[in-house]
Amino acid sequence: MSDPDESAERPAGAWEVLADREYRAVFTASALSWFGDSAARAAVIALVYQRTESPIASAAAFAISYLPWLGIGAVLSAITERHSYRKIMILSDLIRMGIMTALAVFGGLPVGALIGLLFISALLSPPFDSARSALLPRILQGERYVTALTLQRTSGQFALIAGYAVGAALTAVDARYALLLNAASFGLSALLVAVRVQERTPSLTADKRTNLLRESAEGYTVVFRSPVMRSIALIVFCGVCFGVVPEGLAAAWSADLAGGPNAVYLGTIMVAAAVGFVAGSIVMTWLVKPQRRNAFIRPFSLLTPLALVPALFDLNIYGVLAMTLISGAALSGTLPATNGLFVQVLPPAYRARAFGVMQSGVHLIQGGSILFTGWLATHNPLPQVVGYFAIAGVVVMAVIVATWPAHATIADAVAANKVQVAADAHAASPGGDEDFGEVTIDLGRAPLAARRSRPSPGPAQRRTPSAESRAESRAESSADPDAAERGPAQRRMPVSDPEERTVDLSERTTDLGALPPRSLSRGRGIVDG
Repeated sequence: MSDPDESAERPAGAWEVLADREYRAVFTASALSWFGDSAARAAVIALVYQRTESPIASAAAFAISYLPWLGIGAVLSAITERHSYRKIMILSDLIRMGIMTALAVFGGLPVGALIGLLFISALLSPPFDSARSALLPRILQGERYVTALTLQRTSGQFALIAGYAVGAALTAVDARYALLLNAASFGLSALLVAVRVQERTPSLTADKRTNLLRESAEGYTVVFRSPVMRSIALIVFCGVCFGVVPEGLAAAWSADLAGGPNAVYLGTIMVAAAVGFVAGSIVMTWLVKPQRRNAFIRPFSLLTPLALVPALFDLNIYGVLAMTLISGAALSGTLPATNGLFVQVLPPAYRARAFGVMQSGVHLIQGGSILFTGWLATHNPLPQVVGYFAIAGVVVMAVIVATWPAHATIADAVAANKVQVAADAHAASPGGDEDFGEVTIDLGRAPLAARRSRPSPGPAQRRTPSAESRAESRAESSADPDAAERGPAQRRMPVSDPEERTVDLSERTTDLGALPPRSLSRGRGIVDG
């Protein structure tokens, strides 16, 4: 298992992470896919609108990419868990490459057929994203994993911005060029993963499979049964619910500020959201020590909606940009710590499904938040909608922050997961049927202090039995005729030392969703939780 190392003294540098051949391939493949997707999204909207001249049809073409996350994404993530992450990524890219090529070549298809092909292409996003998210902790370890996540998020923001710009430019010439560009990006992504990424065994082996629906439900169970993962999920979901509002209402907000549609205001609000998101990730990853990141989760979570409350004062464009920047930076500032902690307490066999649950929740909550605030803004002044919605966010987030697990609870959850991972690895290794209770597991805790041995007394300090003691001993021997045959060593019953007891771990079960025992044992064969 690859866990962010809380004992690391410094963050990992970007070049240190990119030096890894496998990660470099995954990073480049992801950036290419994001760039091609955003370019194709702009092209498809334009293509459908040109064919129908219907805003509803073009909006449907845009929204279709989020539909697979509405429930079916969990099932697709469960399928991913059963197979090689590398093969899932390659297959998803190749199918999407074929679909985008067909859309470009057969651009004269009916609009319904175009949207249907887009939906099939969108169905492959959940398995690809879940496979990539689950593969990263198996490639990188410690602080390198946290840095890799920041690089992924940063490159994703730039790829989206560049993709929209290129897609709009190509659409002005011919929308099919953007679709061919997307097909090429998927092909290159599949090639990089096939050539550079190693094959690994599936996390959910055949002997652990049940049925697909049950495995899909287990993704939700493992996240929301664990106090630590449940708290992380609630903070992330609540954060994106309120942090996405400036970006989601950018078109309406820019028009409200300028007294009409204004491309400059619209662009600056969108860019401010992206810049804030990137800045928060960079600062928390490279300028804050790893040991201090968890301390910023709660204050930054509260700051995400709190930064938008001044919208009630009907600020000008500069005030809106400042609020958007601060809120985006606070939202992204929580992610390095929450992502790292999430991986530390998540059993490897549930990675793809758990990440699928988180991604589904983020997509659905973002869309729902934008739709809800947009509906409110059609009936009320937009600044008041944003301000009062942000106040509600502060109240909700305060309740979530108040229930954040104690440090001891988090430490126990991390230790319990390490025990489970070590037990699974031991069972899968040759000779794994031996008694696991005699195996000592290093959980990264400080070892127990060595017990001092008492010095042997010198000749002058040894007590010589007195005549009275010898007489008493002879009296005991006469009272017990068998004592002389047993000898002095056998006459004394051994005293059981609790420090020397061993614990058979195979006789204990650890529920990852509940608090494990603080200490399973002290002594030989210990598992110091």
